[in-house]
Amino acid sequence: MIEIRHYIPEDYLRITRRKFDMVTFLNFPDPHDIAIDLARGPAFTGVNSEKIVACAGIVPMWKGVGEAWAVTSPLVERHGLFFAKEIWKRLNALIEIMELERVQTTVHVKHEKSIKWVERMGFKNEGKMEKYIGGEDFYRYALIKGE
Repeated sequence: MIEIRHYIPEDYLRITRRKFDMVTFLNFPDPHDIAIDLARGPAFTGVNSEKIVACAGIVPMWKGVGEAWAVTSPLVERHGLFFAKEIWKRLNALIEIMELERVQTTVHVKHEKSIKWVERMGFKNEGKMEKYIGGEDFYRYALIKGE
């Protein structure tokens, strides 16, 4: 069973990341500042009896635009269907609450599972961002309201 609660910056610092999530973490100048910045928007954390399973949310960028983010632990594999449904439900609610016209996110070019997942949710690939983080390539995805 996973408990969903409000995200706190300590969650970002405590989660055991999967390998591809470490790329971003290791390349931020100050992960503590990032953890605090992620709390600027609505965010939540999923916890099971063992540890943090995942954290996710949307950081407002400017009127009508938000940056979706998620950090996952290896435990998310055991709770994949629950995680996907919960993200989908909360994403749609936050789009309405925050009055967003555009939600964007990034996905590592080699992480096929995340690519399939965001595309299944309706995000469209807007192109490759070469050497975006840590010399690694990422795709920019966007979900546009009404499309």
